[in-house]
Amino acid sequence: MSADGRRAAVAGLVFPALLLAGCTDDGQAEAIRSYEVDLVADADGSLEVEETIAYDFADSERHGIERLIPERAPFEQTRDRLYPISDVVVESPTGAPADTEVTSEDGVLTVRVGDEDTEVTGEHTYVLRYRVEGVADPGDDGDRVAWNAVGTGWEVPIEQVDVRLTGPAGAAPVSGDCVVGTDDALTACPMDVEAVGAVRAEAGGLDPGEGVTVSATYPAGTFAGAEPVLEETFSPAQAFRLTPATAGLAVGGLLLLVVPPLLRARRSRPAGSGPRAPQLTPPHDARPAQLGTVLDGRAQRHEVLATLLDLAVRGQLRIEEVAVDTADDEPDTDVPPDWRLVRTPADQRGLRRYEQLLLDDVFADGEVVRLSDLQPRFPAIAARASAAMYRDVVELGWFRADPAAVRRRWYALGAGVLVAGVVLTVVLAVTSTWALAGTGVVLAGLVLLGLAGRMPQRTPEGVQVHERAAAFRDQLATSDGPWSADADQLADLAGAARTDLRVRYLPHAVALGVAEEWTTAVQAARPGATPSWYVPAHGAGHVGVWPALLAFSAPDNPALSPPASAGSGTGSTYVGGAAGGGGGGSW
Repeated sequence: MSADGRRAAVAGLVFPALLLAGCTDDGQAEAIRSYEVDLVADADGSLEVEETIAYDFADSERHGIERLIPERAPFEQTRDRLYPISDVVVESPTGAPADTEVTSEDGVLTVRVGDEDTEVTGEHTYVLRYRVEGVADPGDDGDRVAWNAVGTGWEVPIEQVDVRLTGPAGAAPVSGDCVVGTDDALTACPMDVEAVGAVRAEAGGLDPGEGVTVSATYPAGTFAGAEPVLEETFSPAQAFRLTPATAGLAVGGLLLLVVPPLLRARRSRPAGSGPRAPQLTPPHDARPAQLGTVLDGRAQRHEVLATLLDLAVRGQLRIEEVAVDTADDEPDTDVPPDWRLVRTPADQRGLRRYEQLLLDDVFADGEVVRLSDLQPRFPAIAARASAAMYRDVVELGWFRADPAAVRRRWYALGAGVLVAGVVLTVVLAVTSTWALAGTGVVLAGLVLLGLAGRMPQRTPEGVQVHERAAAFRDQLATSDGPWSADADQLADLAGAARTDLRVRYLPHAVALGVAEEWTTAVQAARPGATPSWYVPAHGAGHVGVWPALLAFSAPDNPALSPPASAGSGTGSTYVGGAAGGGGGGSW
């Protein structure tokens, strides 16, 4: 079928479904005795329409009639076909009030005829004349004119219908057609082609909701230059229309963009190998922050605090509790409000770069510093130390690239794909019915954002260290011994840490996220002397030391946390196939 034939078929089949009804209070008592329609098609594709309606109001007191004429019909998925109506004139040969009010809303032209101060009864005749643009459908196989002479929107019976369609001067129709009935039950009605080139159709006994459509086909070129009046439209239901093609493109785009990263993430995730062999000591004699970073691929605040503890254990600094004014302190508290860090003149050979950087940043203002005084710049200190930790695990050969940089790249890629998907979806929604295809790219962007954290890849050696670090973490969380070690093997440690692994492995427990479990086990075993690198505020002894150390190493250490700010806010809740036709009635 040609494009012109397709447009004609769409107009012929879809438009009757939009015909609108008028309203009557007592439709059974009223009827249309005769409905005559005279149609004259002009060469420019427009149609001059004259309707003569003999309306019987019976005993009902009405003001007049209403005629509803559709001006718009769906044409394509993103376009409507318009039938602009103009030059509306109404008169009544029987003397009924013919005051006319014409309004247009939601694609329907409403012509209200009558006087609101005057009521009429009985039978009256109304003659409506108007002009409709863009009715003809030129085509290679012939030019077609179709019109719903009587729409299915009338709610009163119609006794007799006569329709006459005349083409441009000198144009004789090749064929004509007439159908009568409802939108889903149409039958042919009699039609004749007159000698003067007009087609005439008749129908009778129409029930409410039944209409009549006539059409005529003229030789190609009869309406040369005539074109339908089209308007671009947008509908979410149309824009996101589900078809095999749109669904296939959406799923295909999603899989194309997501499957390779999923495979990479799967390779990056250490494979579980069943129960782990016990790990009683740190693998590779690794520092706490190194193990914490290789375990989850992230260097975070608790790794920084674990490093401070580890440096204290190794004699690089001393941690002193700041005495509390008992008048201001809660009597039963075991947690000091602040600590003092004191740098010691220890040999700094053997320090990793991130350890040296952390020491220099913490003691940038002197050899003694209160922890609370670091609060304004501690985020920057932690960020610099964490960046150095990432470089350290790469230098050790445990990661192929800086984990933080890898995550940033994948977050940027995911955000870019998400934005591109949103833009693509919006463009497709506005210009076509393929918007659903773009949603696959949007979903792919969301998946990439979700996978970004799993993208850092460990080396084979890094995978082994990860597994042993996880086993060591499990051991710290559940072990109740052994608690002593050969002092010769721990020569770099200070004080009690040389012979007491409960002290030595506290920084590891902090870095591996099991500090609370480790501290609970240590207290249950009644630890020995207080470490020499930790000075309680209330005298020597182990009472309260381990809860204090746990508080010191917590990510939410009160001395490093900014004061909470009170605020208020307000919120709101919310609870919450042809042109023409139509219908009408009395009012």
